[in-house]
Amino acid sequence: MLETQFLIWLHLLGLAGYFGVQWALIYMLLPAVERISDEATRRAALIQGFKFYNPFSIATLGVLVMTGAFRLTDLKASMKFDYFSRIGTILSIKLLLVFLLIFLQTYVTFGLAFRIGRQEEVAAHGDGEPFTVEKVNSMLRRIRSMAWMAIVLAAGIVFVAIRMAQAA
Repeated sequence: MLETQFLIWLHLLGLAGYFGVQWALIYMLLPAVERISDEATRRAALIQGFKFYNPFSIATLGVLVMTGAFRLTDLKASMKFDYFSRIGTILSIKLLLVFLLIFLQTYVTFGLAFRIGRQEEVAAHGDGEPFTVEKVNSMLRRIRSMAWMAIVLAAGIVFVAIRMAQAA
């Protein structure tokens, strides 16, 4: 019982961390960067913020996936043959939403946020030009909209998880 409670608390902690880092991105990092007028300072602040955001958001998703999988294994063992008939359909929906969230977060982290810092490194070594202001602004708009989509998707996963727990 102690292990189950620990998994649940760790799962909830990961969920809180994931929601928290999305809200911090939307309401702290991006607005703070928008107020910086010097483009080089703005990019440096973005890169510094993303150095925390990128690994933290991926790590919290990892905690959520692993603790969810461990807890699901326990649930499956306790339900035995009733497992698929009781929660199979709703679990399929939850897993679909989880995979969509993972793909979305991977796009934000590696497809957008990481590229800004990487392109700055490339430009610093003389192997290319930094992104234009318009390109960075476009990427930041996509990052903001994807963060909102991640929040909505994560909230949907929580709703489905509550329904799944009721069915179990």
